[in-house]
Amino acid sequence: MATVTNWIDHLNKPAEEVVGAVYPGAGSTETLLVILGIVIWIGWHVITNNSESDELSRLAKKRHGANDHKSNITDW
Repeated sequence: MATVTNWIDHLNKPAEEVVGAVYPGAGSTETLLVILGIVIWIGWHVITNNSESDELSRLAKKRHGANDHKSNITDW
């Protein structure tokens, strides 16, 4: 592996002379991290949707009235 002493000269070389990526892990690592991030993002939304739907259906079964919050009912 070659040592780079001057980054400006190294980056200004034609593409044929630059061997490999400028930084380690270019391509493969980032792709995996992006895929992992998207999976976590979608999973978060699915879990949140399920938990909010369960809570709303539980509250809907109680059939609170419009003024029940004035009576200090818990789990309103």
